[in-house]
Amino acid sequence: MPPSQPTDGDRSSRDIVELLQQLGSHMHAVGTRFAAQESLPATDVQALSALAMAGGHLGAGELARSLELSSGATTRLIDRLERVGHVERSTDPQDRRRRMVAITTSAQSTAGEFFGSLAATIERVLAPYSPAEREVVRRFLADVVSAMEDHGRA
Repeated sequence: MPPSQPTDGDRSSRDIVELLQQLGSHMHAVGTRFAAQESLPATDVQALSALAMAGGHLGAGELARSLELSSGATTRLIDRLERVGHVERSTDPQDRRRRMVAITTSAQSTAGEFFGSLAATIERVLAPYSPAEREVVRRFLADVVSAMEDHGRA
């Protein structure tokens, strides 16, 4: 039996996976440049990103889980970020045993200055797409993020 030829759908799926890999590589490079500019370890930048995506604050334990770090490593990370003024710690008003970590306004401003031009570029890339096309892209990316999270938990 002769080997089957890839279909256009197979080729398209492979192209999408390859483009996602390229996107991941470029996003990593952007994060690395930001880390170098701010003299931060890459994990600290990941922590700031996790805080920003969570609305600016997380419990210390939640931050540890999102970064897949031990509590000791997370404490050292928070100490470093607090020393340079990127985060503040506080006690959760609902549960005084729980420590909260919040990204500071100055850290948000610094990140905004660095990543703002990238966001504007992406907005320009999206401009020619119709609202329906953007919704398909949004849904696809949300599904990919969900699949990545599931893969990380497996």
